[in-house]
This record gives sequence, C-alpha cells and structure tokens, in this order.
Amino acid sequence: PSAKIVEGKAFSGCEALTDVKFGSKLDRIEAEAFGFCPSLERITIPLKDGLITHDNLFAGCLDLVHVDLFEGAVHETIVALQLEEWRNDMYEEIDSINQILPTTTTTTPAGSGWEDDVGEGPGDMRVD
Repeated sequence: PSAKIVEGKAFSGCEALTDVKFGSKLDRIEAEAFGFCPSLERITIPLKDGLITHDNLFAGCLDLVHVDLFEGAVHETIVALQLEEWRNDMYEEIDSINQILPTTTTTTPAGSGWEDDVGEGPGDMRVD
C-alpha cells in the first residue's frame, strides 16, 4: 500500500470492509474516512504525528477492536478500542447518579432570603 492521504469519508459506509493496512507513506487520514463501516475489525497505520486530523474517523465502527500502529520494525497493538462500550458504561453511571440526586435534599441558612421548595417542580428555589 502506498496511499499518502485518505480523504474524508473515503470508505464511509463500506459494509464489507474488515481489515485495512496502510504503509509508511501514509501522511494523513481525514474526517470520517472509515465512518460507519460496521464490519471493520482491524486497521494498521503508521505511528506519525498529524496523521489523524479528526476524532471521528471510526464513528459507528462497532466491531473495531484492533488498531495496529507501526514505526519501522516496532509494532504496537491497541486492543479493545471499544469506545461505544465505554460510552454506554458512562451513560449507566450517569443514570445511577441521577437516581440518587432527586432524593437528595438541601437546606438553606435561616435569613438567607432563599426559600426551600425542593421537589415542588420548576423553580425549586426562589428569593422572596
């Protein structure tokens, strides 16, 4: 492979794409180049500064689990790049926090000018 640039959305939506290997001449991968390739499992790219121009290169690539980075004879594998799973875990954490927060009550110091109306709907706290 001797590609120098992968343009934005170049492979976007390629359902049959499973494994991609680029050589050391690759200089840049642009936005959404591999977006929504549901079968993409592995990609091999050179380890270079400025190679990746956007953070959405692999949006919707739910099966992507290996990103092989190489520099000369050195190979590094980042396994389990499962960002979708991480996002879902974060949503679960936020939901559990939100279940606790509505039951938390607060009190205001006497004479502060604030009236405590927690639980009475919008405008729970107001100044009289």
